[in-house]
Amino acid sequence: MDPNTLYLDLPLLRTFITVVDQQGFSLAANELHRTQSAVSQQIKKLEQMVGQPLLRKQGRELNMTEAGKLIYQYGWKMLQVEQKLREELYSEEITGRVRLGIPEDLATHYLLPILARFREQYPRIQLAVECDLTERLYQSYQSNEYELVILKHEQLNVAYADRIVKTWYDPLVWVGRDAEECAAWQRSDRIPIIVSPEPCVYRRQVLHRLASAQLAADLTYVSESYNSKLLAVRAGLGLAALPQSLIPEDCVIVKEGLPALSPTQISLFHSEIQAKVAQYLRDSIIESFDAQLGF
Repeated sequence: MDPNTLYLDLPLLRTFITVVDQQGFSLAANELHRTQSAVSQQIKKLEQMVGQPLLRKQGRELNMTEAGKLIYQYGWKMLQVEQKLREELYSEEITGRVRLGIPEDLATHYLLPILARFREQYPRIQLAVECDLTERLYQSYQSNEYELVILKHEQLNVAYADRIVKTWYDPLVWVGRDAEECAAWQRSDRIPIIVSPEPCVYRRQVLHRLASAQLAADLTYVSESYNSKLLAVRAGLGLAALPQSLIPEDCVIVKEGLPALSPTQISLFHSEIQAKVAQYLRDSIIESFDAQLGF
């Protein structure tokens, strides 16, 4: 096969990638709204164009050949570029409504630039964003009040794990105003703590870890607001447990003398009935979070 004459048809690539993702011709046919015979014929046509087999059946598993892996890798990128091109060309014609739930601290730090860019690119998509504590967002998500929701949790064995689009990890650390003050608190009988009210995943972990280390805690400042808690830290009211990516430069991380905290897991979930326009916001969130959290 002369590589200069090879033409890879995007619909054939889309069929091949769907067959691999769905691990079978029947499920791929359902996904593509085609007959199983039509899907099989498209795979054969793609293999003829490439000049070698792309798939190999081993028992019940459908595996890619080395050529198939290359086709999948580059074909997926080609389809992504095509999708982006269509979005750029027709973004002003895309309409709908997307409801997003997100914790207030993540919204403050990450979300607003994402929404600003999204609004420019898709001016006819209506956004409805709600900021709240994770557990209240979770309850609303269970009632199908959001197309997308971002939740913080400590373990991956959460309910609706099959609806997780992506998970990011952020170390949870102790933060104070300055090193001298933090050292003095560690020598005292009770440690002043700045937390959110119940229900809060950070608060629960903080109190549990301090109790396990036989350290007494004084709740000196309680607020749902991320910015309010930062102001309390800067005022010297106590220590707070914050994700490392959200710590401002004028605060210090306490690395010794306090119990270690488990990393925060931040997961993006989609709803059971996914609104098509939600995929555009979903992709924008993933791109931004990947860049800022180092993935």
